[in-house]
Amino acid sequence: MTPRIVRDAIGLRLGILSFRKPAAPVRDDARHPVRLWPADETLWLRENGAWCPRAARHVLCALAALGRRGRYAARSEGDGKIVTGPVSTLALPDAEAEIRFVFRVTPLGYGEAAF
Repeated sequence: MTPRIVRDAIGLRLGILSFRKPAAPVRDDARHPVRLWPADETLWLRENGAWCPRAARHVLCALAALGRRGRYAARSEGDGKIVTGPVSTLALPDAEAEIRFVFRVTPLGYGEAAF
């Protein structure tokens, strides 16, 4: 018997179940509506809470590192990038759109609205 089988058998006998920690859930972009830059930028920022300073920092970190930062994720796709929030996804078609997005999120600091 392998150690895991023995450990599981002992756990079952004592009423203790040993479970492995589940893998981190993979974000499925298919279930998020896709917003397009610049037409839906304000809608995406509001529905994903990116006006909050902490959330804006997470969005910018995810975009810079192309990974997950809290509830936000970013990945490269062709010439542009895709930023996924808790509610929807924003498609940035090129580098210029990405730069304009960064300045839109931080015009007066982290996530402060300029309207």
